[in-house]
Amino acid sequence: MKTTDKYKHDWQEQLAKCIRCGTCRSVCPVFAVTGNENSTARGKVRLIEAVTEGDLELTHEMQQRISQCLMCKACVTGCPSSVKTDWLFLDARKALAEENSVPFMKKLAFTSLTYRWLFEKALGAGTLLQRLVLKDSPDGRGMVSRIPLPAAGLNARRIIPPLATKPLRSNPLVLKPRGPRRARVAFFTGCMLNYVYPDAGKAIVDILVHNGIEVTLPIDQYCCGTPAFTSGDFPVGRYLAERNIEALSKQPLDAIITGCPSCGLALKHEYGHIIDDPRLKEKWTEIATKVHDITQFLVEIGHREDFHEVKLKLTYHDPCHLVRGMGVSQEPRQMLKAIPGIDFVEMAHADECCGAGGTFSLSYYDISRQINDKKLDAAQDTNAQVLVTGCSVCRMHIDDGLSRRQGTIKVRHTAEILAAAYRIPGKEVIS
Repeated sequence: MKTTDKYKHDWQEQLAKCIRCGTCRSVCPVFAVTGNENSTARGKVRLIEAVTEGDLELTHEMQQRISQCLMCKACVTGCPSSVKTDWLFLDARKALAEENSVPFMKKLAFTSLTYRWLFEKALGAGTLLQRLVLKDSPDGRGMVSRIPLPAAGLNARRIIPPLATKPLRSNPLVLKPRGPRRARVAFFTGCMLNYVYPDAGKAIVDILVHNGIEVTLPIDQYCCGTPAFTSGDFPVGRYLAERNIEALSKQPLDAIITGCPSCGLALKHEYGHIIDDPRLKEKWTEIATKVHDITQFLVEIGHREDFHEVKLKLTYHDPCHLVRGMGVSQEPRQMLKAIPGIDFVEMAHADECCGAGGTFSLSYYDISRQINDKKLDAAQDTNAQVLVTGCSVCRMHIDDGLSRRQGTIKVRHTAEILAAAYRIPGKEVIS
């Protein structure tokens, strides 16, 4: 059986909905930079349609064209015909990976995620050895490569944060609440908050504890799998999804908290498209209802209002997977605006993609940087001191852009601002 034959029926249902109106052209951040019709959802739909009609094959060139998408979901929410382009493109990437495999370096990285102990050991060694290939950036925002490393998506000017010397999950795995227990939750840390920005991850834990929540950090959680399955590597993505469902279903929980929108989207929605095992899919159905972004959970449960004054001018960037994936937009704003002394200024087009797109910025850095420039212009027009966001990948990408233009705005996770307002020890107010 040809690879295409396995997917043709499911694809045709979505392909038939597309009326070629071109609305997606007006919202696609990649098309805004490239001006290439292949960059739009409409263009990709036509390519996939040509494959089903036998006019095109699942070639490497086709794989490259379908991969040139941020998966920001702007075309999904803007489509008047309700074409599920996100699912269509995921399936296409899966078929293309089956036909052509995943690029070697990506496949190596994704496979390493399935060996959690080895992955953690490698990152531990990376913490010690990173200065052999990286050096501090002049502005202190992160580190830069000593030499170009194109296979890793790094040029000699790109800013990346250093690996943390102590991962978040090296802390106690169960943290008791302050005062009477209101709920018991698991914190799904994901990779970035565990290995790169543990201070932001700890801020989430401290905020929950401060609000009377008992927090457990499941030691057997894996990467959420988003980098793998969005690149078409469904076998690895499925393995990681199934391990996480097993880890999160071992104990009774009132909620599962995320501080990474891509993790939250995977746990809440995308695992249903990936998991095949009926037993685990049934468990996922229950788990999905419990997944909440940290700000969403606090607003729903009723957060403590004992905020102290924080004199800062802030603006907020909506991560794509949070605003369009998880439907969370007002909750972080509501909490930030509740802090005395905060001067909150809404930036123009706050919910537009910053260009990070997970692994997209590694493969298409020039495009992602140009998309990022629009975000930076909007942020700097607010004259804010701090740009707040709920996504660590967005944070890393925006920090890189600000460094390039010698910007003064600091970038912080929403939880870090809230922890500072609660005057949690060790959470200094950002100046």
